[in-house]
Order: sequence, then structure tokens, then C-alpha cells
Amino acid sequence: MITASLLGAILPTLFLVWLIWWADRYEREPVRMLAAAFLWGALPAILLALITELILTLPLPQTALWGQFASMALVAPVVEESVKGLALMGLLWFMRPEIDGVLDGIVYGALVGAGFAMTENVFYFLGADGGGELSALIFLRAGVFGLNHIFYTAVFGASVGAAARMDHRGAQALTLTLGMAGAIGLHMLHNAATVLSQLSLGFILLSTLLLWSGLVVFLLLVILLLARERRIIREYLAREDAPAISEVERARLMASLPPLERFFPSFLLPEPAKKRAEVYQHVAELAFRRQRLARAQGQRAEDLAREMAVLREELDGLLG
Repeated sequence: MITASLLGAILPTLFLVWLIWWADRYEREPVRMLAAAFLWGALPAILLALITELILTLPLPQTALWGQFASMALVAPVVEESVKGLALMGLLWFMRPEIDGVLDGIVYGALVGAGFAMTENVFYFLGADGGGELSALIFLRAGVFGLNHIFYTAVFGASVGAAARMDHRGAQALTLTLGMAGAIGLHMLHNAATVLSQLSLGFILLSTLLLWSGLVVFLLLVILLLARERRIIREYLAREDAPAISEVERARLMASLPPLERFFPSFLLPEPAKKRAEVYQHVAELAFRRQRLARAQGQRAEDLAREMAVLREELDGLLG
């Protein structure tokens, strides 16, 4: 029972984490930061959420429908999205230069949500009465609704990615507020439908339809963002001062369906593929810094120029 519960929670999560990581294929974030985002969701965030929810819901009668509704549809979404969002706000405050745009925010948010969902599922699965109930829970929580927390926190992550590229504090605050409201609102809709499904199964069917419709829209957004990143890299490679990579390598880097070395972390690859992956990463980082440099001023412009000089030197060493 314990083994099945752990496997039912961990294995689907590992696949989703790999899928999220693969989606950010052109200019990948540091593994240490991705791991930190996932671990925040898996440990501190869920512990903070459990303690806070326990305190806030103690006065509510859990045997009454209205008490369940208040706990699940009102308290839980606000608490859980807030504690998950703390990690993303930390990235915005302390690691803002690492966030190149909306896609980066989505990736970090999705990983926080994946970690949170994994640990939450472990608790639910361990609490199942028997094999039949456990199988049903795994099907529903890891299958049908397996992307819930990933989706909610990715919505806020998208707003963090957008805010990271804004200079006006008022615009930043409005963007972050709308992003958090969206994450909490979507979470509330699902949890409300779950509670009200005791009255009619139509509510849970409606929640499922809304969730998967939202996921399709979000997938289209990610595809558009990937196309934008590809365009930024292509424009950079067309510059006279662009790195002199071969046409073959350029084609592999810009491919919509990337080659093998873009499917796995570089430390898992053989040496030739690892070197190609490092070349692709350096070119992408140079392209995005070039784009930021065009808008930067003062000290930030000087910092970007220095970063580009270091990256260019490293790239020349890889190509030499």
C-alpha cells in the first residue's frame, strides 16, 4: 500500500517535471534553481499550507456542506496559492536577471505546483482505505486532475515572468495581482465543483471541462512563447557580430522538434552531445541578453555587456 501510494504520486510527477523542463528548450534555467522551485512546493509550501489551513478551518464544521465549501473552496485556494507563490516572488526579488520572460515564469511556477501536488497526493494516497479506492484516487488525482496545481501556479508564474521585464512598479504590482487572482480563482472553481459534486456530478464534469479548456489555451500560449524565443535567437544569429556556428548546428538549434541533446540534462549526455547542448545554451543566453541590452541603461547595461563578454569567451572556447 505504501509502495503503491509513493509510486502513484512520484512517477507521474517525474514525467511531468521532465515535460516542463523539456518545454523550456532554448534558454534553459539553472538546474539548481529549478530544483529549488520544485522542492519549495514539495516541502515548505505544503507544510505551511497545512498548518495555516488547519488553524483557519478549526471553527468550521466539516460535517456540514457549507463548512466543507468554506474550507475547500475559500480557504484552501487562497492559502495554497499564496504559499506556492512565495517562491516565485523570491525569484522576482532576488534572481530577477535570470527570468527572461513569461515562459521562464511559467516553468518555475509549474515546477512549484508539481512539487506541491506530489506531496499532497502522497498524503491522499496513504489515507486511502483499500486497493480499489487507491486506484480511483491515483486515476483522478494523478491522471484527470494531475495538472491542477501545475496549472494554477503556472498562471501566477506567467505574471511573474511578465513583471520581471517591467520597470514601472505600478504595472508590476497590477500584473502580479491579476496573476495571483487568476491562480486563486481557478483553484476556487475546481474546489467548489468538487464539494458541490455531492449534490450533482455535473459540477465535477464542469470543473474537468474548464480545467482542460484552460490547459489547451495555456499550451497554445507556450507554443507561441517558444516561437518567440526561436525568433529572438534567429534574429541574433543574423547579426554581423553573431557567433560563427555552422549551418548544421544552427538548423539543429532552431528546429521546432529539437535533437536528442535538448531532451535530457547535459550531465546525462555523451561528450559530443553535451558539448552541442552547451553551445546551444550559450547562443540562446547571448541572444536574450542582447535583447535586454537594447532596452537597458546605466549600470544594468554595463552588467549585461560584461555577462555577454564572458559568455562569448566561453562559447569561443567551445567552438574552438
